[in-house]
Amino acid sequence: MLSCNPAGKNPGDVWVIPNVKSNHVEKTSHPCQFPVELVERLVLSLTEKGDWVLDPFIGVGSTAAAAVLRGRKCAGAETVQEYIEIARKRVKKAAAGTLLTRPMDRPVYDPKNPPSKKKDTAFPPCPCGSSSSTMNVPALAPHH
Repeated sequence: MLSCNPAGKNPGDVWVIPNVKSNHVEKTSHPCQFPVELVERLVLSLTEKGDWVLDPFIGVGSTAAAAVLRGRKCAGAETVQEYIEIARKRVKKAAAGTLLTRPMDRPVYDPKNPPSKKKDTAFPPCPCGSSSSTMNVPALAPHH
């Protein structure tokens, strides 16, 4: 009997996902917004393409954006009109493939161990065309 995943490494017990702060690419006016990456992992693990995802407290639409990015449909409820408008805009951008999100496979920046000055393959090239491979924050890029 196997005690490990025969296809590879077992997932860890902790997901390392940076929270949405003032300099986060996804930041909106919502005071307790969570990153699309967090719910995207749940959408992928708990649903199939074409399924419905329900978020009864949709806020600014992180869950809806994750659902749309991964080929699911989403429904939700919100009482704050400002957040509803932000959610609608984010879902439209997700559907168009232009919503800026932090990619799931991007390593979290560690200030105690910054990328070296040499070409660092841990970070993809900056979409702005910069030749610098050292970044203090992840590059802004549409979700693919």
